[in-house]
Amino acid sequence: MRKTSTYKLVSLAVLLALFAGTISSCTGNKKEKKSDPKVVEEAIKEEIEEYSYPIVSAFEVTNMLNEIEASYIVGITNDAEKAGSYFSEKDRAVNLGIYTADLAYATTYNQKADVQSYFAATETLVRELDLTSAFDEELPEKIEANLDNKDALVDIITEMFQNAYTYLNQQGRTEVSYLVLSGTVIEGLYLTTHISENTFQNPKLIEAILFQKEPLMKLESMMAEYKDSELLKDVYVDIVEINEIYAMEEGTTSMTKDQVEKLTDLLTKMRSNFTR
Repeated sequence: MRKTSTYKLVSLAVLLALFAGTISSCTGNKKEKKSDPKVVEEAIKEEIEEYSYPIVSAFEVTNMLNEIEASYIVGITNDAEKAGSYFSEKDRAVNLGIYTADLAYATTYNQKADVQSYFAATETLVRELDLTSAFDEELPEKIEANLDNKDALVDIITEMFQNAYTYLNQQGRTEVSYLVLSGTVIEGLYLTTHISENTFQNPKLIEAILFQKEPLMKLESMMAEYKDSELLKDVYVDIVEINEIYAMEEGTTSMTKDQVEKLTDLLTKMRSNFTR
């Protein structure tokens, strides 16, 4: 699903290009290359690619857990009431990502009360991070109206956080967008490694863990440019540590017991630091 804000941006680009072409035609300025349809099309493609949500959504992870009939674990997610207790931009951004995954988890399992709680938590952090302009004013009403319609709810929530990513990057807050992404992928992997006491014995859970390997590698690559920034450097190190465990034993269908245990312990520590 493309983001609403991206659509608006692309539509504006098209209109401006057409307008520029008309002016150029009227003035006889044949040197104006920006009105060339191929140039305009390429610019639009670059714009879409730049602001497209870059990794798998939290729903792809939580759907895998649901499909293998893993039970919904009450209390495994971050406490929604903590949302107002995060004060730094870094903590707010990372926990917005964490609550994104928690909201996807509750939605996937049709936990309506938790959906409402985690949506409220994300609203708090969205407001504190000054992201309200990225969202439809009627979003709360849409969430409430579709609590019994899981498919519609998935679409609404997916678009909601894709819009946040687009908006942050359009506003030049790329580092903040990466913190949100980091919180989402770390929480998705935390849920995957903590919904069972026998993760290593469950091939489907191992498959779900390995499914998240590529997005984490991509995220590390994206964040590398900012690895020394004060805002991002600690979280970048966390992502690198996760990927180092994946790299201990290369494979697409299996992991060693040592890998699983190290990954589980590391995520426990990281999650605790983020949500304290």
